[in-house]
Amino acid sequence: MKPARVRVVTVDLGAATGWDTVTLLGVLTARLLGAEHVLVPGAGLGSWRSQAASLLPRRRGADVTLVIAPQPVHLYAVLDRAHVWPGSELTAGWVIDAFWTDRIPAVARGGRHLDHLFVTDEEVVAEWQRVTGVPTTWVPFGADVLGRGRPGLADRGVDLQRIGRQPEGWEDDAANERRCAAYGLTYAGRPAFVPDPDANQRSVESAMAAAKYTLSFSNLASPADYTHPTRAYLTGRWTDALAQGAVVAGIPPHCAATDRLLWPEATLILPSVDPDEGVPVIAAAAAAWTPDLARHNHAQALARLDWRWRIAELAGSLGLSSPVLDAELEELSERVRRAD
Repeated sequence: MKPARVRVVTVDLGAATGWDTVTLLGVLTARLLGAEHVLVPGAGLGSWRSQAASLLPRRRGADVTLVIAPQPVHLYAVLDRAHVWPGSELTAGWVIDAFWTDRIPAVARGGRHLDHLFVTDEEVVAEWQRVTGVPTTWVPFGADVLGRGRPGLADRGVDLQRIGRQPEGWEDDAANERRCAAYGLTYAGRPAFVPDPDANQRSVESAMAAAKYTLSFSNLASPADYTHPTRAYLTGRWTDALAQGAVVAGIPPHCAATDRLLWPEATLILPSVDPDEGVPVIAAAAAAWTPDLARHNHAQALARLDWRWRIAELAGSLGLSSPVLDAELEELSERVRRAD
């Protein structure tokens, strides 16, 4: 039976939160599935009121609802009135920071409000399914390679572009610039923040597209109070850079997503977090860099990382179809064929 309507619920976490890629994923998913897009305020999700509401009976209807949750607590967005009043026959959650298994919320448990869960880390699939009692599927992180990637920038004036948090030794952009200059490398610090999610993401993408190498380290090599202390995971710092044809220099996460999605030329693995050891390695690689490497990485990103592959996996699991998604998958496949 064809559902009356598909609804994609995403969470508004405000500016300067680092969630722009997930915010834009919600917009893209809704467009590709021909769905209504509902934006729910993040404030108050997980409060005692929402926890109490998760104990109430579920209202059933003909709709299909997908909640894209940046963190487990944001699954409480499924209780927003935009979903509850019309009701849904099928409700799913896609959790991005699913590695926080100690934070699985009550709303996800017992199948009362969620019928299917998707998580971005294969390593936690069994634990989510065990704790919640809900079928759980691995759908890893990606990038809008087809829509936002720009592989054709052969004149990349920046050798090394800093992206996001860094280990202590790499944190000072002025010091990084001096070190790189000593080896004849051009270095760019973190891109300026723009409050609008789309504009900010374009700013970051432009910086990536103008660079031969971007600098990123896994959360285990470069820990912070907001990263998981023991589980490594692949994020947009890698996938977005590769969509733009850059090579990611640093220490990548050792995880199933890296093994499945990345390729040898995607990363330049540095020997340590010490910039005095890393800069010479980057300098040697940059001396051998050619525009063909950027084109190759973009082509591989089309084939492996594009969100459309992920959304197609998810839609298939939920029994959904969309002519828009089908058309863009065909366009994506054609681009991959041409790149071979």
